[in-house]
Amino acid sequence: MHTYSHAVFTWATARYINREELHAATWGTIGSALPDLPVIAKAAYLLWRHQGSIPKEDFLEAMEYFKEPSGKLDLTLHSLAPVGSILALYKALGLKNKDPRRALLAFLLGWAGHNLLDLPTHAEDARPLFWPLSRWRWKSPISYWDRSSYALPCLLAEHGAILALVLMFLQQSYRNIPEAEEVT
Repeated sequence: MHTYSHAVFTWATARYINREELHAATWGTIGSALPDLPVIAKAAYLLWRHQGSIPKEDFLEAMEYFKEPSGKLDLTLHSLAPVGSILALYKALGLKNKDPRRALLAFLLGWAGHNLLDLPTHAEDARPLFWPLSRWRWKSPISYWDRSSYALPCLLAEHGAILALVLMFLQQSYRNIPEAEEVT
């Protein structure tokens, strides 16, 4: 799934759960983007280094986009083991009382949600779900980017859901606008 989709879905979910808590929605959204930040930083560096004029094939090769994911930071951030451990510590240490606005909890849930939402949309580029405890990875038959693995239907469903969310939030916002008084 695209990074921005993770962010949109997390923000919408947090706003649905508690409409008044924008703080939690913001931190959840940041947490949902966290696993993809190393790749985004690497892409930004490559574009900066080549002054924006790098051929697509060279860019994808340098990003190792079509190869099995490498890099321990990428594997760690896409694993449920570290975020699950931190969530368990959050509960065990009673951090709920020290996190009154639930910012840390929202951040961790956004991070975990990213990893879970990647399961159905990553085929050959799937990450080990419990790395470093296990190298096992589930390869979905669907890929959000690989055309040979249903990327177009995946893209349509992903962006259709985003469009539906936008329309829903616009409709809710429109209902909350006070009607203009008639001027005579």
